[in-house]
Amino acid sequence: MDQQKEKQPTTQTPPKEIDEETKRKNEEKKKAKEAEKEAKKAKMAEKEAKQAAAKEKELANKAKKEARKKRKRKLKKKLKLKLKKRFSMNVSELLPAYQPKAVELCWYDYWLENGFFSPEKQMEVQAHVQKDKKFVIVIPPPNVTGSLHLGHALTNSIQDAIVRYRRMKGEVCLWVPGSDHAGIATQVVVEKRIWKEEGKTRHELGREKFIEKVWEWKQDYGSKIQGQLKKMASSLDWNREVFTLDETRTVAVNEAFIRMFNDGLIERTTRLVNWSCSLKTAISDIEVDYKDLEKHTKLPVPGHDGLYDFGVLFEFAYPVEGTNEELVVATTRIETMLADTAVAIHPDDERYKHLIGKFIQHPLVDRKIPIITDAILVDKEFGTGVVKVTPAHDHNDYETGLRHKLEMINLFTDEGLINENGGEFKGMKRFDARNAIIEALKKKNLYKGMKDNKMRLGICSRSKDIIEPYIKPQWYVKCDGMAAKAVQAVRDGDLQIIPASHNATWFRWLESIKDWCVSRQLWWGHRIPAYHVNVRGVTPNPYDTTQWVVGHNKEDALANALEKFKCTKEDIVSMEHDPDVLDTWFSSGLFPFSVMGWPEQTKDFTDYYPTSLLETGSDILFFWVARMVMMGQQLTGKLPFNQVFLHAMVRDAHGRKMSKSLGNVIDPNDVINGITLDGLVQKLYEGNLDAKEIEKATAGIKQDFPTGISECGTDAMRFALCAYTSQGRDINLDIQRVVGYRHFCNKIWNATRFAVMKLDIPNYKPPTFDADALLKDTNAINISILHSAQTAITIVEEGFKNYDFSAVTTAIYNFWLTELCDFYLEMTKSIFSMEEDSPIKQKTKDTLYTCIDIGLRLLHPFMPFITEDLYQSLPRRPEDSAIPSIMLAPYPVSQPQWNNTTIKEDIQQCQDVVRAIRSLRTNYNIVASKKIHTYIHVKSQEALDRFKNLSQVIRVLAYASEVDVCISDEHRAGCVSDVVKELSDVSILLDVRGSVDFTAEISRLESKKSTAISNKETLLKKINIPAYDKVPLKIRQDNDQKLKAFDDEINTYTKTIESFANMKL
Repeated sequence: MDQQKEKQPTTQTPPKEIDEETKRKNEEKKKAKEAEKEAKKAKMAEKEAKQAAAKEKELANKAKKEARKKRKRKLKKKLKLKLKKRFSMNVSELLPAYQPKAVELCWYDYWLENGFFSPEKQMEVQAHVQKDKKFVIVIPPPNVTGSLHLGHALTNSIQDAIVRYRRMKGEVCLWVPGSDHAGIATQVVVEKRIWKEEGKTRHELGREKFIEKVWEWKQDYGSKIQGQLKKMASSLDWNREVFTLDETRTVAVNEAFIRMFNDGLIERTTRLVNWSCSLKTAISDIEVDYKDLEKHTKLPVPGHDGLYDFGVLFEFAYPVEGTNEELVVATTRIETMLADTAVAIHPDDERYKHLIGKFIQHPLVDRKIPIITDAILVDKEFGTGVVKVTPAHDHNDYETGLRHKLEMINLFTDEGLINENGGEFKGMKRFDARNAIIEALKKKNLYKGMKDNKMRLGICSRSKDIIEPYIKPQWYVKCDGMAAKAVQAVRDGDLQIIPASHNATWFRWLESIKDWCVSRQLWWGHRIPAYHVNVRGVTPNPYDTTQWVVGHNKEDALANALEKFKCTKEDIVSMEHDPDVLDTWFSSGLFPFSVMGWPEQTKDFTDYYPTSLLETGSDILFFWVARMVMMGQQLTGKLPFNQVFLHAMVRDAHGRKMSKSLGNVIDPNDVINGITLDGLVQKLYEGNLDAKEIEKATAGIKQDFPTGISECGTDAMRFALCAYTSQGRDINLDIQRVVGYRHFCNKIWNATRFAVMKLDIPNYKPPTFDADALLKDTNAINISILHSAQTAITIVEEGFKNYDFSAVTTAIYNFWLTELCDFYLEMTKSIFSMEEDSPIKQKTKDTLYTCIDIGLRLLHPFMPFITEDLYQSLPRRPEDSAIPSIMLAPYPVSQPQWNNTTIKEDIQQCQDVVRAIRSLRTNYNIVASKKIHTYIHVKSQEALDRFKNLSQVIRVLAYASEVDVCISDEHRAGCVSDVVKELSDVSILLDVRGSVDFTAEISRLESKKSTAISNKETLLKKINIPAYDKVPLKIRQDNDQKLKAFDDEINTYTKTIESFANMKL
């Protein structure tokens, strides 16, 4: 039976034929699924790799932190030991060489733990404090948009130097720290981060959740900024730290707005603003960058596809109604023709007088446009002498619209799309509409073409979008009255701006000031404390200021509404809180007094307002400084400070503005700690740069920092930044110069170690300071160094008074390096080598101690860490034994009795001779260890006496075996000679017999000369190109200097070779 069943045929449906198209589609689906699966796998692998990398980085950072903590604990123990043993350390307890990390790790904690940054503590522990003299300054609050850069480091280095100097002078010092919420800037960076990490917009998150994310960002970067400021040794009173969006500052901002509204200084009105379509908000002038275009240029626009025409004038014709005539107009913004409400001609233009009063039928929208006359807007000699007028989208046209009471038609939505006023173009992106309108005009034979036009294009600094002049209701502050007071304050001398060259800018800006738009269509910031009230029986109009009330909260606003409208609660249909926030500069404008607790009459406000000085960058003189002055006078009745010091802007070594996309924005911590090239590049990936920007920035970093950045330490960085400041000039910062000051720190360290060793600490006890006693029973060397100390003190005092930090740092640098290290220490070695403790040896010890002590205290405002460390290593005079920190020690004061120009001139001439001898030795390649018999030929008895008296000084410093001085002008056999260029009647001769291989030296110099000639020829090829006059002036000037240097070098080699050849003979 089963067999039969098996034999029976089965009834199966024959397989269906699959056509080729279905096969192809199935295959595509299969491939798509496989591709989707692979993409998911790749995404998952990428996610896992990122997580693994993040975990690895987290573990590495954790290990670093632990190692740092361990190191810090170890150094803290050493610090405690040092503080216990201060006044009695020996040289073995000082590090053999300067190590910035070891020196800088613990002192800031020591200052903080002891409260030395607070004015209250200063008044308690500083013996020479002057309680009636106060110096108060507030930090220009850094934005919490990200980490600090070298521009911030410059600001803080200058401010801390001033504060430390004033504190050491005995003035009661308060420096208030804080950070700025930076509304638009912070919102943009957080939006970018959320989009990058989560692929969501802020609208998808919602306002409340988004604000939470921004607060998380603020906490993260706020603590980073605080860490950076501490790393830079900023002596800020952290107990008074503020944030411009904290509760106290919010009360102050609301109070300021409410008072100014009630005083009639704030109103709501509809005007043109700078609008960013990408950000959907009005932005301030400072947030608008400009791109200069010389001719037709194709550019991308954010939110659009493709490239668009800029740097051109589009020409098209408007047909005159009822005639066969047409008026040709030219515009850079042809898309705005949809919102034109007039065509203007000059009243005196005979060509068009017959058309006055006629109309144009708009060719693309159903609207008639009047032909008007306007002598202000129209230049009859320019172009066709006809101007299209779009009052809602052009600043000049807006003023024309007000003069002629023209309709103001808004063409765009907040996102930059054409709205319902654009007819058939509604919904198009504004620059796509540009192309569509051109095509529509071509069809009507009205488009006349385009031609090159030089123009400035306004670009949003945050989104890189093209700025749209946009008419929108906003809140405005009336500034003319407040500005007039601010101008008068400078004219009367009540407010001093340094450098004074900025006065002209102050007057120009404030005397032509416009009302200030203070509302922003953002979520992050101070919510405007204004409410629109809809009262029963009154037609609601949010554009009408009279329908608005203000209040610290809704209950406060309601009470104000009931009083203002003389109605009951039941009469109020609705009361809507304005969703907009205030411009960041509004809260920043209150900073000098809001940090003191205003509007409350707090103790800080009473004791420390007004402040003494405002120090900041010259780029925000108007945007911040002027607004602080205006609002301070308006709300407190006082100027917020009486001096403004404006430093120059920090640029890179090539003079370029600092920009993340150029890769030249440097984190101060990377200069302090050092960083590899790979480390610098890696940091680019941690920010919000896109792939193209990272590629460009990487190239910039590799060019400028091919081996990364060497570890320089805080002190070297601070000193370098202050040394760079020269009033009125931008700072082109070369990191290699900072490295140079790192070596300067090593010189200071070694000089102090030398002193500790030669003073025989702990056995040496410095006497009570007596400036006159140091001059008794001493020698010329000691007198000369005291004169140098007095010179440095005088220059430094004057420099601080004038905020000339370049002069101050140069004087301190020269005192330490040239006078102390290169000259004085060398000269004292022979005295300290005496076995017996003779009177001159003791006097030299006292002089050396005095100079090291003065040098450290002079230097402290700029190099706080190294000076504190070394100061704590030295013994103290009896009157200084209770000073707990160098920052509370008295700053050196002038000692006029130390001036001794006669001895100093003798020593100076001696140093001129030494430099000439050393230069001559270098020319002949004679090493320092080779002692050479040296002759000095002079022409007068006075010179003979001077140099004979100082012959031992010259012998030591010029590496001579013997020094003979005589009146003579004869050449000596076997000697090479030269004239001391500073002293034409003095010649030097070196007996080089047996010391120089002239054949080898000639060969060496011929090679160097050949290289110099080759370098000169290469440079000449660059200079002799046809278009060289188009090369930037700065580069041409640099090339001229290089060319002169090559000529001088070649000339020197030629003369030396000739001299050697003669010696061979």
